[in-house]
Amino acid sequence: MQFMLLLLSWCSFVVVNSQDTNTVEVNFECPNPCPWRFTGFILIPNTSCKSYAQCRNGNPIGEFQCFGNYIFAEAKGGCDFASDGESECQPVPCPVPPTQSPTESPTISESPTMSESPSNTTPEPPRPTPFPTPVFFSFLSFVESRRQSIEATVLQSASGPSTAYTMEGLMSALDIVVNQFPSDKTFYVGENGEFSGLRYGVANFAAFLSQAMSEGIRMDSCDEWNTDYIFQDNTEKFPLSNACGQYKRAYDLEICKSTEPFECPIDRDMEVTAVDYNQNFMPGKTGPPAFSCKPYDGSSFSGFYDLFDDVIVESAYSNSLGRTNVAGCCWWKRGALMTGGRCAFGKLNKYVGKEAADSRGIYVYPDIDFCSNPEAICDHIRTHELRWLIGFLDWSGRVETYVDAITGWSYMDELKKFVDSGMVDDAFITAVTNIVTKNCHNLDICADTWGEDPDKDYFELNRRVDFRNIMTNVLNLPETAPPTLTPKSIVPTFAPTVYIPPTPQPTSIPKTVVALSPNSTSKCKYNMVVVLAPMVALATWCVWL
Repeated sequence: MQFMLLLLSWCSFVVVNSQDTNTVEVNFECPNPCPWRFTGFILIPNTSCKSYAQCRNGNPIGEFQCFGNYIFAEAKGGCDFASDGESECQPVPCPVPPTQSPTESPTISESPTMSESPSNTTPEPPRPTPFPTPVFFSFLSFVESRRQSIEATVLQSASGPSTAYTMEGLMSALDIVVNQFPSDKTFYVGENGEFSGLRYGVANFAAFLSQAMSEGIRMDSCDEWNTDYIFQDNTEKFPLSNACGQYKRAYDLEICKSTEPFECPIDRDMEVTAVDYNQNFMPGKTGPPAFSCKPYDGSSFSGFYDLFDDVIVESAYSNSLGRTNVAGCCWWKRGALMTGGRCAFGKLNKYVGKEAADSRGIYVYPDIDFCSNPEAICDHIRTHELRWLIGFLDWSGRVETYVDAITGWSYMDELKKFVDSGMVDDAFITAVTNIVTKNCHNLDICADTWGEDPDKDYFELNRRVDFRNIMTNVLNLPETAPPTLTPKSIVPTFAPTVYIPPTPQPTSIPKTVVALSPNSTSKCKYNMVVVLAPMVALATWCVWL
């Protein structure tokens, strides 16, 4: 018994001291390295670029280390090789919390009057940013659990795995659109309560992904390509003024609703060039160049690309709407859903861009004025999340809020009907495809739709196939088991983690021990099995600890 008591005392000492080895040191020089309302990865000050934090809505939720010759690289959101060690490390200050928190119902400065959108209706200010809901954490956890399937099936371009659209960018954009956008502009992830509420959000996500696959992901491009040609003189001619709009759309003339006059002003002196274009246009042909906009001096015309001669001809050649120059035409389509027009970029600036920081105290992209630099979507250091974010903005503003004034057809009502009826009807995704590509759910009854294009059959067939594949093979609907609805901090798997093996539980001591009769040579009064069994179990438990 004395030996057992001594062993038990030693175990207690081990347990108490082992707890001290897992304590987390606090960086007292900068207890919170996350800027106000910032979401993403950021360097921790005074760590020689070796430590960085993951932030969500201005709060740190994870801390990571870079080892060896690796240091934190903001462009990658993680560790990257440093050829010159600390010489590439730029010091950063510890963020200073704002002296005054934003009001619950923030006000905005009076919007400038737009000559293109006269209205007698008082504009509605963006609603306050919502707090994360339990269903959002469940949705985020569910999407993260399907990471490999999404990467293997959805994030695939026509030539292989997409480099323009990544899972990291998708997850980061989801966090921003749900937690940083105004409450009535967030991406719909489902409803709290029964599991069917989460399935509504998952089905909505599947519909979004099926459209993105046929838009930006298929091309593996952030910028729109020049595809609207005019057949003339036995060859295809691609007007460079298609930057102003393709297939009878005029991006510079498309404005917002009168209740949200947030469209960017037209700046005919702006000069922007796309970073992406079709570099694999056709064997032996260079193809149309990247879209661009520049001032018009009264004599220089944008011209056209001649497929037969494989040259750019500078002449007064008009696109389908008669444009012969590209002054003020900087609003071509960008991002996952190929979203274009002054309204979309103006809203993005109002919700999370420079204007959001200046007028509402929302510091998501305080350094980006999307109205003066719309190409930031594709060339900013945070482009991989912005490409998704502009798509989510388009989806929440144009698809989720869609209600036909004639028939009363509502996207949200039809989404829930589709889920509740077993998710077997193709009519739903066909209507969604029409909304995304033609701005109307039923082309037979809508008078004002966007122009036709040669990919109409692709839009109608492949998106249905992609949607069904995502639902069944990627997201496993409708058989998906419900995840927990308990809110918790979620660290995406793309962040480096340190694996700590779980501590096994000690084996329980048998309640009944069969005592054998001592043999003739035994000098012990009690059977050794009875004495040693508890000691062995106790020693084993200590070793496991």
